[in-house]
Amino acid sequence: MNDPPRLLIIDDEEMALINLEHILKKQGYEIVTADSGTKGLNRLKSNHFEIVLTDLKMEKVDGMQVLDECRRNHPRTEVIMITGYATVDTAIEAMKKGAYHYVSKPYRIDAVRKIVAEAVEKIRLREENLQLKEDLKKFRDAGQVKIITKDPAMMRILETARQIAPTDCNVLITGESGTG
Repeated sequence: MNDPPRLLIIDDEEMALINLEHILKKQGYEIVTADSGTKGLNRLKSNHFEIVLTDLKMEKVDGMQVLDECRRNHPRTEVIMITGYATVDTAIEAMKKGAYHYVSKPYRIDAVRKIVAEAVEKIRLREENLQLKEDLKKFRDAGQVKIITKDPAMMRILETARQIAPTDCNVLITGESGTG
């Protein structure tokens, strides 16, 4: 993730939308907004977002429907639910459906910044993990082990190992205990 993370903010409350856009743009995120769940779903169809912040209660298409759409068609997108109607039941439902976090209004700006930053870090770690697994698979598939060194003694050892590898002979390696 070299580009700034893309966030979609969906809220039918104009001031909430403007405020979230303002504080998160200042953090360096690329922000796209939607003032209804329907518009949010349309933006999801034509764009990729790392994070979606969505209000829970909206006309026609609510935040749970946005969450369902993300889980179905954008499984790597993290969804943060924001609501002025927080209940334990909706929080549990949102988390069971795969929401990253559930924030009740009025929220503290620092808390939202922290939650978004943690979601971005989770995404970065997941991408790094997938890349490392892919790299490891390439090495395993190639049947090779790659040793990276500039140490002259280690380079001599590796050259010796390359020379004797094709032969059918025993090799005794000695050295101080604990040196590897």
